[in-house]
Amino acid sequence: MIRSFSLALCIFFLGCSHAPETGRTQLIMLSSSQEIALGHEAFAEVLKKEKIVSSGEEYEMVQEVGEKVALAASRLYPNAVRGYKWRFALIKDKDMVNAWALPGGKCAVYTGLLPIAKNKDGLAIVMAHEVAHVIARHGAERASHSMVGAAVVAGMAMADMNKRDRSVVLGAYGLGVALPFSRTQETEADQLGLYIAADAGFDPRQAIPLWKRMGTENKGAPPEFMSTHPSSKTRIQQLRRWMPKAMLYYDTAIAHEDALQTNNKPKN
Repeated sequence: MIRSFSLALCIFFLGCSHAPETGRTQLIMLSSSQEIALGHEAFAEVLKKEKIVSSGEEYEMVQEVGEKVALAASRLYPNAVRGYKWRFALIKDKDMVNAWALPGGKCAVYTGLLPIAKNKDGLAIVMAHEVAHVIARHGAERASHSMVGAAVVAGMAMADMNKRDRSVVLGAYGLGVALPFSRTQETEADQLGLYIAADAGFDPRQAIPLWKRMGTENKGAPPEFMSTHPSSKTRIQQLRRWMPKAMLYYDTAIAHEDALQTNNKPKN
């Protein structure tokens, strides 16, 4: 009992972290380098199994939006994405209304999401939401809670990750047997994602109709992507509360873009 308590206490202090923006205390036992390595491995495995779209208008849109979201994430949360090598895959599956992101900057969008997103603004909000999960290290947090529980009970060492722990970690990032994000984590991703999309130059006001469309997809039943999100009413209230700050990011981004276009105009 004493040994288990001491191990739990040690884990708590060594793994204590804080979420961006909210400052919420998190228990995270994975290092950033471990996360990035797992993200790279998992992304490669997914691409082997799926049909990847590598050209066309939809592909170009995903690349454009993804690159802008990545730049905004780097501006707002540089420490969280240090060492990332961004990649954006478009997976052909018209029945899958989903997107995800992995540590290291590996992101994917399913073609089934595009009709619901409707435009670049909607797509950016979803992609930024997924990137926000990574920035806030929600997957590592979920994996750590599962792994720590096992470690405390069995008194096992955390230094080496065995096959079981690896499965837990990958599941925590939404791959394999997925572990759902908590409502708290989803709310954090909504907030960070809204700021990232706005800073990338996409209209954050489109988040409200976008999430309404997502919530009513699949004949009135929310898709799996939305299963642990706050209620529609709560989400809209939260989005409106965050909107003034998001609009500051958006207005600054648009002003910067206008200035660049003016400077790049040919002089007579």
